[in-house]
Amino acid sequence: MGPSQNPNTLYKEPCNRRALPERSGGKYNRMNEHDSAMNLYVPDYYPAFHCIASRCRHTCCAGWEIDIDPESLARYDRLPGAFGDRVRRCVSREDAPHFILTGDERCPLLNGDNLCDLILHEGEDALCQICRDHPRFRNYFSCRVEMGLGLVCEEAARLILTWPRPLRLIRLEGSGEEAPTEDERYLFDLRARWLSSMREEGPRARLLETLILRHLPDALYDGRLDERVGFIRRAYAEIAGGWTDGDLPTLIERARAFSDRVEYDDEVLDRWIDGDPA
Repeated sequence: MGPSQNPNTLYKEPCNRRALPERSGGKYNRMNEHDSAMNLYVPDYYPAFHCIASRCRHTCCAGWEIDIDPESLARYDRLPGAFGDRVRRCVSREDAPHFILTGDERCPLLNGDNLCDLILHEGEDALCQICRDHPRFRNYFSCRVEMGLGLVCEEAARLILTWPRPLRLIRLEGSGEEAPTEDERYLFDLRARWLSSMREEGPRARLLETLILRHLPDALYDGRLDERVGFIRRAYAEIAGGWTDGDLPTLIERARAFSDRVEYDDEVLDRWIDGDPA
């Protein structure tokens, strides 16, 4: 990708699905490797996000097979007493270690009140990496990291779509100098021009901003800038098309359902990027 390119050019499948680390520039292997020397940027609404736990109608603790990172697995192996024994009985070590879901595809540590027994017994620090980070995503650049909230979480979607101001990235960590590559400068400029030229307002604007923030940087990894731009436009039209102003709960649910259906299934996502979403 380079300056010569033209910038203009609901059903959740049961449980062969794994909950993947949030997308990071099209890669899944650098999710938590934020270099402390790099600057970390987030949307200005990011600090206002909090999990609503048992009040969530679409818990992220069901319908996914949750892989367990090595550090968390070692911690679970050290947990004492009856609760430690229970946690270890809930873990499969075949293939990638993961929690063994119940017959109705719930995490075995999700109790009847839709609260996590691991948090209740051991605190939030005991969560495995995927559970700690969801619904966040990270985009990695040569000299900075940008982190946002995914629309698959209904509370994140509500926060984003009701935010009263245009997207503004704030520096959450770091104070280093930045020297982006030529491709990164081009992408940052394209993003800034796209955001500043938007005609959408209110929730529609917040939706399009979020799709741009999340998906445009992937072009740095696969070089498919035109396809990524086209996907963002198609995704926006799919979610917001026909939406009636004022019916915000419907837009939130449409954004959540689209993200759940498309953004967490690589094959489906690739078809959408290729322009063949059927």
